[in-house]
Amino acid sequence: MEKNMTLEEVRCQIDSIDAEIRELIMKRLDCSRNVAMAKQASGNLVIYREDREAEILERLGQVVPEDRKAEYLAVVKKIMETSRMYQYGLLYDWNDGLFSERFGEIDISTEASHIRFTLTRPNQPNSMAQILSMIGDYGCNTEFMELIGEDREKSTVTFTLTILGNLNEEHIKKLMYQLSMESQDFAIEHVW
Repeated sequence: MEKNMTLEEVRCQIDSIDAEIRELIMKRLDCSRNVAMAKQASGNLVIYREDREAEILERLGQVVPEDRKAEYLAVVKKIMETSRMYQYGLLYDWNDGLFSERFGEIDISTEASHIRFTLTRPNQPNSMAQILSMIGDYGCNTEFMELIGEDREKSTVTFTLTILGNLNEEHIKKLMYQLSMESQDFAIEHVW
């Protein structure tokens, strides 16, 4: 930051930077759409690749000053999460019956407002925070979350969660699809 800038001048500079960031994020989402199109064409609907994201974060973190590295990588992780959300939504829209293929046995009441599910994730920092963030990004509230198991040999944890949402709504179906693709042993347990 330049010295002797007024608060108003700094805010104007931030507004200008925010406009540049917006344009770059739109370009990034255009690339995400192209990735989804390539995945669709190949028939490979797997978007989340933990190993690839770890490599990218490692590479990007090497060129950032240490005093801002954690904050920078937090933003990059959120951009990656947003990219995956966009890609899964596109694949869902392009593939009729995707939800019913995965969850066809679930009885969905039109009045249902709660969904309880279990999932297993790697036992590592931010693993469950990513899930909670994803749920919030889809506009849902988490009502309940409980750790129900830990497998030290596999280094995983299993949680049960209850969220507020109706499985008749497309954005909730997209959330369940993404959660099922990014978690191990994902199962919708109860809808009411």
